[in-house]
Amino acid sequence: MTATETLETEPAQPAAQEEAFQTGQVATVAFAHGAHDMFFSFIPTIQPLLMEKLALSNAQAGLFTLFLQGPSLLQPIIGGLADRRNLRWLIILAPTLSSIMITLTGLAPNYGVLAMLMLVAGFSTAGFHSIAPVVAALRSGKKIGRGMGFFMIGGELGYGIGPLVAVSAVSLLTLQGLPWLVIFGLLCSVVLYTRFRNLSTLRPAQSGPAASLGQTLLGMRRVMLPVVAHIFTTSFLAANLINFLPTFLKGEGSSFAFAGAAFSIIEVSGTVGVFFSSWVSDRVGQRLVLILSTISVPVFALLFLAARGGWMQVPALLLTGVLAFSANPAFLAIVQNHFRQNRSLANGIYMATSFVVRSIVVFLVGLLADRFGLRAVFTASAWAAFLALPFVFLLPER
Repeated sequence: MTATETLETEPAQPAAQEEAFQTGQVATVAFAHGAHDMFFSFIPTIQPLLMEKLALSNAQAGLFTLFLQGPSLLQPIIGGLADRRNLRWLIILAPTLSSIMITLTGLAPNYGVLAMLMLVAGFSTAGFHSIAPVVAALRSGKKIGRGMGFFMIGGELGYGIGPLVAVSAVSLLTLQGLPWLVIFGLLCSVVLYTRFRNLSTLRPAQSGPAASLGQTLLGMRRVMLPVVAHIFTTSFLAANLINFLPTFLKGEGSSFAFAGAAFSIIEVSGTVGVFFSSWVSDRVGQRLVLILSTISVPVFALLFLAARGGWMQVPALLLTGVLAFSANPAFLAIVQNHFRQNRSLANGIYMATSFVVRSIVVFLVGLLADRFGLRAVFTASAWAAFLALPFVFLLPER
């Protein structure tokens, strides 16, 4: 990236540049997303080992997501503050703090320490996700769908590479050796400092007066109610595909290596899907992307469940992953398009709501799995995901 592409605070960018898609700057934010989220994919990957080490139930493992995403309740506050104060350090330091907390989970002597480490990591990711999508949107011009696609691609690539890194590290160093990977978090923060040292999170002066939290919440009802309903309905399937996939496969007799590889397959194929869906959403609208995703993902998930036996499941996993994460950039683009005057605050409300809803659902999936088994819950979740389709038609078309 050239010097002219660095993220400057002063002077203000020309209007023509604000309307253009600034590839270098958006790609830098996407890199930050991937570097940060890579470490969070370690948790589902090593979850079977943590459960075995600490003798945990599926319900206790289901609380991992609540620990990691519970602090997201603070995202509206962080987002509102970022509109008025420059919080660039939350982006720069997030990979370091997250990597320290996540890799130390392998050393946790009991469930309480494990929960504390995940909570601190949760505060780190809450700060990052309150700000980073807005930074990408502001540098995407009129192509916000593409910008959110870049942002999600970065995150999905990091999340897809993470399981392979975790499996390799555990194989070579055991769980106790995971903290050696902190060096990657430190290096990422150094890179981000060189690129982001002049970044400003302040809302543009020309965007008009800022609305209060109450005003923004009222204004977001028309968008957020169907979004939350859709997220809740589909999160049961998502929890099985992401949070419990390695645990499910290991319980079905797969090796730890295959379980980790399967998790990477669905994440990497999801990266490809996000790339194409973000391109489509800017041309035909986010609604079509959401319709295709809502219908296709449960179909392919059911095919995966029907294909018993190792590598026979890989094609179904690939097809599932292609559209499994397409809804995320579509929802982000909808929020950014409809609340331009308070993008950080609106993004914080969306992120907090979606993270908390998903966290609660993951815990519920764990509880149900303890009672009925993961395969039964996985199957029921796939069929239930079709019920989210009517909520798509309550959303704005673009």
